Amino acid sequence: MSAAARRRRYVLVVPDGAADLLRTPAGSPLEAARTPYMDFLAHEGVSGLMRTLYPELPRESLVAQMGMLGWDPREHYPGGRASCELLALEGVHLEDGDLAFRANLARVEGRTLASYNADFIHTHEAVPLVERVNRALGDEFPEFELRHASDFRSALVLRGVGVRPDQLVCAEPHECHGVQFPPGSAVRGRDAAGEAVAARMGRYMERVREVLAGQRANAVFPWSPSTALRLPSFRERSGFTGRAAVVGAMDFLCGLARAGGMEFHSVGNGRPDTDYAAKGRKTVELLAAGCEVVVCHVNAPDEAAHMQDPELKVRCIERTDAEVVGPVVEFFRARPQELGGVMVIPDHYTNCSPDAGPVARSSVHSLHPVPFALWNGRDRDAVSRFGEDAAAEGLLAGAGLTHLDLLALLRAGVEEPARVTVGLPRVAGRVAHTDCR
Repeated sequence: MSAAARRRRYVLVVPDGAADLLRTPAGSPLEAARTPYMDFLAHEGVSGLMRTLYPELPRESLVAQMGMLGWDPREHYPGGRASCELLALEGVHLEDGDLAFRANLARVEGRTLASYNADFIHTHEAVPLVERVNRALGDEFPEFELRHASDFRSALVLRGVGVRPDQLVCAEPHECHGVQFPPGSAVRGRDAAGEAVAARMGRYMERVREVLAGQRANAVFPWSPSTALRLPSFRERSGFTGRAAVVGAMDFLCGLARAGGMEFHSVGNGRPDTDYAAKGRKTVELLAAGCEVVVCHVNAPDEAAHMQDPELKVRCIERTDAEVVGPVVEFFRARPQELGGVMVIPDHYTNCSPDAGPVARSSVHSLHPVPFALWNGRDRDAVSRFGEDAAAEGLLAGAGLTHLDLLALLRAGVEEPARVTVGLPRVAGRVAHTDCR
């Protein structure tokens, strides 16, 4: 490998949940947003569609982004997201027989789930409530450990319960606004062992309601049970041998990075008011410091979509473009010899349906292949804008790509022979090679 090749840098920008089935006269939120830098990637690069989710697995970001970072979720998915998020916390380890749950701090009115996130309670308010629960219930439920993560997000660890995640059925809180739950019914068992654990959890949830009575968050809502996450290294799976870093705020991404031997840099938050500019600065800083691969994740579009606010989703996409993608593009414009590849790709669809009321995950997070654009200074097609419909006209729209092809495509481009080893169809003769610098 030449010295120039060794200096090449690669960036993956993930605007979480940015793809959408919603169409207004201005198009989808991605198409309605003003995104000159994402459009630059499409115009100067190559576009297409990529499958990131599976019918047989939960339609969620961990499944999508696990594959985007090189780990096949059909092999490594731990049954849920909680054990991955736990890796972001210090001093928490899962043993055989333990289960971890995501555990939202929520607001319940009577038997009705009024807010899956306790009206977006923030960390400084949430931590004392978690501590109150642990003090009050530690002796009564010694096998339960409630750990705060960020804002409304917590984790609930059950020690030594000896059941698998698939023996339990958990309602997902963000899909249950306005749903009534008889006491203790949010978790059910599929068999006798699962029912015993579910009953114990139901009693715990009832007692939490008593302990938090009158508080802004007055309930804990456990879901997404999982076992310990164990992964081979990112270097082993990706083909990249230099420094690799993730910039983000979500605990599950921190867990993936730590499990796979990548750096993690916590920047911003998971809300639409995240610090977009700080994410962009950190990404460029890591490139300048010699990182070979930087992944920058922005959760804001996904959260705006779950809030059923398409206008907010558009604004989140625009800020991601201006303050994250923009600095990355300008970095490589100033250092064209270091351009290895820049890709922007949502991890999945999160569909806004403001006139349809609450919708189930089967339609909120749908199986549609997501659009992507890759700029590497070599591969180019006729697409000029970034969006779902434009990407469907791209060179790689019909290539049958999955997220397991992503890193090879980012590293090697469209026609490199090395990419054949990961199963990506070659499309020789269909790419215009230009100097896009």
